[in-house]
Amino acid sequence: MRKRAFVTVVTRNYLAYAKAVMAQCRRHEPDTHRFVVVADRLPEGVKLDLDHATIIYADQLGIANWARFSFQYTPFELSCALKPHAIAHLLQHFDCDDVVYLDGDMGLYGPLTTVWQALEKDSIVLTPHLLRPLPADGLRPHESAFLYSGPYNAGFLAVRRSPTSDAFLGWWKSMLDKHCFVDLAANQFVDQKWLEFVPGLFDDVCVLRNYGINAGHWTLSQAKFESRSTAGVSESGLYVDRDPLLLFHFSGMTPHKPTEYLQSQNRTSLQEIPGLKGLCDGFHAAVDQGGLAECTTWGSAFDVLNDGSPIHPGWREAIRRDEAPFAAITDPFDAKSQPELKGLYQSIEAKSYKWRRDWRLKWQKTQGVQGAVRSGTHRIRDSLRVVRAFFKAS
Repeated sequence: MRKRAFVTVVTRNYLAYAKAVMAQCRRHEPDTHRFVVVADRLPEGVKLDLDHATIIYADQLGIANWARFSFQYTPFELSCALKPHAIAHLLQHFDCDDVVYLDGDMGLYGPLTTVWQALEKDSIVLTPHLLRPLPADGLRPHESAFLYSGPYNAGFLAVRRSPTSDAFLGWWKSMLDKHCFVDLAANQFVDQKWLEFVPGLFDDVCVLRNYGINAGHWTLSQAKFESRSTAGVSESGLYVDRDPLLLFHFSGMTPHKPTEYLQSQNRTSLQEIPGLKGLCDGFHAAVDQGGLAECTTWGSAFDVLNDGSPIHPGWREAIRRDEAPFAAITDPFDAKSQPELKGLYQSIEAKSYKWRRDWRLKWQKTQGVQGAVRSGTHRIRDSLRVVRAFFKAS
């Protein structure tokens, strides 16, 4: 019998999400192993129960130069960069045969039989954002939004142990070693953008055309959600076109901002799909019951230096770019034993806006740049505003 596993990656302030999705995995796939990779360490004295899931801390994954690797990214970017490391760790050290990665903000409503069947034939399973052309009605989203982030949603993917998946995960790691950040003006969106190369670079890739697996707010614009009998298939009670809804990605539908997804699309709302609204309310309740309020108070350990100083984004970028003054710093978080470190960081803040195109656009706005440059900047910024909203919580 093949050893199957689910894995998610979160920072400690999102552990309530991990607890909720792992509980659903246990309910619908009780024979499948469950793992949670926690990017940062828990606050002292905190004990964790994740519904019998195995906890792995990211500093146990064997990533070289871990302190520099983790410092260079925001907590969100870091969680994305850890995905191939987490999957590879399960294949290599836990002898898993098939691994499904799920983002924490997902709801599982039945066994993923279709996915396991796909892995019997192929080594990698991806799900596209779009399965049919969007309406030409001037509403959001337009296909162009996906040119910025890539055609495949990285909230879900599956691999089976094989030479192909080993090659894929090794390549993906190498891409995310320095290039897992958000800079939409430069056409860069964390780990997800890189997936567009996968069907061309590797054999044995399944692009799963199933509306009910990894549906999200992007699906609202292209497929109809209907309440139907799904007895024995999915407890969601919903079909998305021809497919029972088994896995929904609550991107942009967080408990504290349940309607944020409306910035991304304006063709319909949850209120118009009562069954889906019920799933969303249930998801919010599970996350709240999982201790969201307490987890939020922890923040992420990667938000600050070890003396409590908040980390400026330019400091991260200086480390990611291996700027000369920072090349010899082994632990960029350690301000306590390196008293000169904060002054060095502060010395590059004024010029750091030049290092990302997104940052340059924001700087030009705050400086009131005039003339053609300002006009062009406004046009670019206006188009990117919609795209940022679309993928803010993806």
